[in-house]
Amino acid sequence: MGSLARGGRTTVSWRGERMDWGVLGLVASVGLAQAAVASDVAREPLRIIDDRNLTRTVAEVRARFLATRSEVQPELTRLDIAVLLPAGRGVWRRGAFRGDHTAYPASCVKLAYLAAAMAWCRERNLPPQTVDADVRPMMAVSDNVATGRVVDRITDAPNAMEASEGGLPYDEWFRRRGYTERYLASHGLLGNQIVLNKTYPTNSGEEPDGYEERARQEHGANAMQPNLSAELVLRMVKGLLEPQANAYIRELMAHDRWKGGTVFGFGLPPGTEVLNKVGLAYDTLEDIAYIRLPNGREMVMAAYSNAFSGPEPRQPGPYYGSILGTLCGMMTERLGLLKGCPPRVIVDDASRDCTFTGSWTVTKPIAEAFRTTMHRADSGEGRTASWRIRAPKSGRYEVCIWYAQSDDQCRTASVTVEHAGGRKTIDLDLRRTGGRWVRLGDFALAKGGGVVTVTGTGPGQLVADAVKATLWPE
Repeated sequence: MGSLARGGRTTVSWRGERMDWGVLGLVASVGLAQAAVASDVAREPLRIIDDRNLTRTVAEVRARFLATRSEVQPELTRLDIAVLLPAGRGVWRRGAFRGDHTAYPASCVKLAYLAAAMAWCRERNLPPQTVDADVRPMMAVSDNVATGRVVDRITDAPNAMEASEGGLPYDEWFRRRGYTERYLASHGLLGNQIVLNKTYPTNSGEEPDGYEERARQEHGANAMQPNLSAELVLRMVKGLLEPQANAYIRELMAHDRWKGGTVFGFGLPPGTEVLNKVGLAYDTLEDIAYIRLPNGREMVMAAYSNAFSGPEPRQPGPYYGSILGTLCGMMTERLGLLKGCPPRVIVDDASRDCTFTGSWTVTKPIAEAFRTTMHRADSGEGRTASWRIRAPKSGRYEVCIWYAQSDDQCRTASVTVEHAGGRKTIDLDLRRTGGRWVRLGDFALAKGGGVVTVTGTGPGQLVADAVKATLWPE
């Protein structure tokens, strides 16, 4: 569970680091509880207990992640995190770094509006789908105009400029607009958060105006925090909030790991269930997610950051913002949550299973590299790097590649995957998407098989770092 095999080849560790005994004890207790958690949490009163070992681990992972970004993304300085792990019988352990600090949540506020909309339907004996025309685009594509209509409907307080004769006075309008905050407060989920404003541009204008502008000036922009938003997601997913709408809520929160609806998902293994909401605006990047791994282990994680900065806005879709997937992957590794998942193989450039043709050099330590260094060569004929996967069993594998990005690297690298059905070549721009796993595709690999080769003919340097192959659950 944390060992690193000789020669740079591993099937478990993140950068070969070992867990301390405090974390091992935590993981052991979590592991014993996991089998029962999925069925008994929703039936037991929820209790969240702050755990010192988990808090220390969250801080360590945060520091390590920020260190990997220090060279290419020094602008990333704000990163607040909360992690919840089940301990059985309705108890969840919490570790956090600045978990009660608020920040602008961008579209993550729509989680609260979703829960409040389900309460609004329940209070009127209406099915959840009554508001589907607006709630679905609010969640599925983060539609701000649809969000504005949801807020107007559940509060019965559309924007107004001034109270004309017979119009709604501001104080009454503001009281109605507080519907979502009162709902959260009734469940102990409001705290120091502000969940009041629409996300703009919206149905009432490009920017706040009239009563909406006054409310934001007097009370501030929306603000949420990791601890309470993680608990909100946990309660929503487990049916502890609006159980009559649980299936509908889960459907709207479900996202594919590689399609941009989640940024945490880019760091999780195939077969993982991710129920979440992403927030992205200005330099703000958040994800709040319930995660169920293929081995059945669960984690709720919330991260609030300014990670949409530096090179991140220039990453190609769907990878912009995906750097927080690296953080999530580091967290699951460090906590030992991947034990019992389908096998995976990671081969880095120091392995005997990574071979080179032509002239290559080993780089000096690079923060974004998978294990400190990587190989580099001038692009051109006769220079290739190949990773032999040696699949542990036959099956369908998700194959990914990792490298550190740099503007002097090849923009027209070709990566060829040899699989049971032949070969497939994928073009990569090595100047982008560094410091994370980049998906090459799903491939059938025979036992002992699988080879990935990188070549390049355009200007710039080739790099060779690491390749990962993960078996899909049966």
